[in-house]
Amino acid sequence: SAQSAVSAQCFSSSAQQDTRSGAMSSAQGCHFVFLNVKATGHVNPTLSIVAELKSRGCQITYFVDEELRGFVEAAGATWRPFRHGCFRPIDEAGIAKYVPEGTPTERYSENPHMAAAREAELQVPALLEDLAGLPKPTAIIHDPFISFGRVVAHVLGVPAIVTLTMPGPASMAKPKAVEDAWEAEPWVDGPRRAVIERYGFDIFAQGMPMEFYSPVLNLVTTIDELFMPPAPGHQAERFGSFPFKMVGLLAEPSVKRISNANVGIDSATEEAEAEAVVAAVDQALEAGRRAIYVSLGTVATSEHFYQKPFGHFGKGNGLEDCTGRELVQHVFRHCFEVFGDREDLFVALSLGPHEDVLEGLPALPDNFIARKSLPQLQLLKRCSVFLTHAGANSMHEGLGLGVPMIVVPMF
Repeated sequence: SAQSAVSAQCFSSSAQQDTRSGAMSSAQGCHFVFLNVKATGHVNPTLSIVAELKSRGCQITYFVDEELRGFVEAAGATWRPFRHGCFRPIDEAGIAKYVPEGTPTERYSENPHMAAAREAELQVPALLEDLAGLPKPTAIIHDPFISFGRVVAHVLGVPAIVTLTMPGPASMAKPKAVEDAWEAEPWVDGPRRAVIERYGFDIFAQGMPMEFYSPVLNLVTTIDELFMPPAPGHQAERFGSFPFKMVGLLAEPSVKRISNANVGIDSATEEAEAEAVVAAVDQALEAGRRAIYVSLGTVATSEHFYQKPFGHFGKGNGLEDCTGRELVQHVFRHCFEVFGDREDLFVALSLGPHEDVLEGLPALPDNFIARKSLPQLQLLKRCSVFLTHAGANSMHEGLGLGVPMIVVPMF
């Protein structure tokens, strides 16, 4: 299975660091530390890895925001919080220390990745303290958005392993001029130098904002045919020689999954709503209707993009000046017009967390059921068509389950 391949790679990669002691002859006694951002598509695939490692007798410590505590604990990990949050705009102390007076706020606070170096400066000493009382990690497993994973691994003398929940680095490629401009900003360059001075590790020597990969092992949740290797130029120069292993779709049905990390409802309520939606879809199928699932993922309706233009992230699709709200309302409106009130169709619509997402649109058609979050895997197994933004997880889950897709890409 894909999960077995993941755990085998974790063990073998870690073993290479200590072959003489034979410390990795067995999974028993291994301690894996996960570091992740609070994002549905970034965390869900790792939960299958956690469950597999736990079944092999490993100890798992998982650092992520508290909203996702129940999910990582259900998978078998011990949850721990980041003391300073994670993947957030630069903090007030960092602003006072590094941002020149008079700098427009949007220059340093518009995107969380602008705080990558400052996060490393803050998080590394806190994580080292938090890990001091625990068994030494066998490996640090982190998301590529995490700038400080390799620094912690470097200080502890253990390997860093990255879980890349996208088709590959090239899907994140940006113009070299953009990357260089980001890294030259004083609120990036200043803390970068502070980390180098304190720990002897340069986070940008082999990385860049949102792309902190591992020279040991990068687990990519895609297949060889869809893999997008580092693009020629800037990416290839920094991490073109790094190993990327395709592990396929990680969606173990027995593992409790996150529907939308941005929707703040309790687990019991979410499960009850999911059961009600699935029951409504099953009833429609029994009546001879075909089911359609509509979801534009969690990014367009996130706090970062809902009221703000996609900017350079959406430039390739002509969405540079379009906000997340404008995009989802455009798609929802057309779904109402095309699928609405058809007796042969039943539509499950995922809305996202915002209360005003349907304001200004026609009334929800009678053959639609809409919730802030929906159980995607369960619905995909029942639906004839999936209308999606083609985020990495949605795309692979649709392909893996053989569901025809109508794609409205954002990036």
